[in-house]
Amino acid sequence: MSRLPLLIVLAVLVLAAASGCAPAAPPASPSEAPPTALPQPTSPPQPTAPSAPSPVALPGVEVIPLESMDTTIPWLPLDTTARPSTYFYLFNLSRQPFSNVLVREAFAAATDRDSLVAVAQDHGAANAAPATTVTPSQTLGRDLFGEVGVPFNPARARQALDDAGYTDRNSFPPVTLLTSLGQAANPTFNTAIAEKMAEMWRLYLGVDVTVEVLESKYFNRITNDPGDVFSWGWGADYNDPDDFLHLVFHSRSENNINHFSLAEFDALVDQAATIQDPAERQALYVEAERLLTEESVALIPVFHSTVNVP
Repeated sequence: MSRLPLLIVLAVLVLAAASGCAPAAPPASPSEAPPTALPQPTSPPQPTAPSAPSPVALPGVEVIPLESMDTTIPWLPLDTTARPSTYFYLFNLSRQPFSNVLVREAFAAATDRDSLVAVAQDHGAANAAPATTVTPSQTLGRDLFGEVGVPFNPARARQALDDAGYTDRNSFPPVTLLTSLGQAANPTFNTAIAEKMAEMWRLYLGVDVTVEVLESKYFNRITNDPGDVFSWGWGADYNDPDDFLHLVFHSRSENNINHFSLAEFDALVDQAATIQDPAERQALYVEAERLLTEESVALIPVFHSTVNVP
């Protein structure tokens, strides 16, 4: 497969009917006939109509109306001159210390996407926008930045690393951040971003980070010996969240190169692919993003952009 190595009520009415007895009327005097009690008309109890369930409030900001989306995959057309794309860093989930989700959370929270986007823009990615989730907003239809995933928060980052058992930063093993030299037209792009990332982690976490840049055979290296953290990316072949979440992170996908595996995530993206209602699909994908980027922290999304790849 040719890929783009670009380095997600029915209200219960409680009727408390308090029963009680009215005070007894005083007895009638002997010369006075008791009044005749006239029956009072009663109305049958009126059933309460159930309130309509409220629509699910999703995080983020709508950028594409659901009404414009198709009921099949792909739900949006693809402009091949501006393919939605995501640039991210993958963790080596099979090796300590990054097999520990608290460590992954720490590194994600120590990542300032705004600063990284500024570097990317300085090196040619003029339309880069910061991301804390995988699916580009122009594909998902919502911008989830800062509301799903792990946002930049140095205090949270340091606490997560403490909670992982590394209160003494000298006990944390050296980290290798792997990236490629990049395309000939822009050979400094990946290196500049990686160096900025390493600088952040040294500053906010106090750990030792080394950037390794490969000039060739990058895919072969990351599929066999990826180190601790490595850069990667994905560009849309078709403009649908299925292209990003199922093709890249489903446990049975051949493109799942950091071997992320979570049955609940798989079930969500499998279910979403069978649903025709865009609103329901979108809600499932938002939850899948939460599991992937916030609960499991399988990766660090950096930015979304569009690229022109024939």
